[in-house]
Amino acid sequence: MPDAGTIGLIALGLVVGAVSAVTPFLPVEAYVIGVAVTRSPTVAVASAVAAAVGQTVGKVLLFSAARGATSSSWLQRLRDRGAKEAAEISAAEEAGEEPPGGPVKRALRPVGRWLKRVNAAGVRLLSGRWGHGVVLLSASVGIPPLLAIAFYAGTSKMRLQAFVITCLLGRAVRFVVLALVPDLF
Repeated sequence: MPDAGTIGLIALGLVVGAVSAVTPFLPVEAYVIGVAVTRSPTVAVASAVAAAVGQTVGKVLLFSAARGATSSSWLQRLRDRGAKEAAEISAAEEAGEEPPGGPVKRALRPVGRWLKRVNAAGVRLLSGRWGHGVVLLSASVGIPPLLAIAFYAGTSKMRLQAFVITCLLGRAVRFVVLALVPDLF
């Protein structure tokens, strides 16, 4: 039976994992390495797995928030307004007129178009057959950042169950490797 300190470290791993999943300011990797350096490999691995579970819970919250946002009536009105503005801009450009909006708005238009293309590409990638691999790569290696991938996956056609499995697997691999590295030296 583990002692109270060990149970506390494992519980703390869950909490640190969950909090760090939704904020980039608390790196869970530092916690995992800290436990690995100061405790036995068994405790380090248990804490790493707990951190992976906490991270997955946090990323599921982001996934769910993105999924819910796609059905939000407020966002639908925002999208409709954007579509209306885009139609007005296209009509003005086709007529050879100056598009509506000031100089700043006109200067930012290419950035907006680029962001729309990037968003569409991300959602398409995660909706397709490579989506699970992208989540697994992101969860285990960190490239692309899992914080962004959780949002993209939530807006894609990826099933929640598939996201949870690939995220948990990738995070567990990443953190267990980090927990075992100090023992190699």
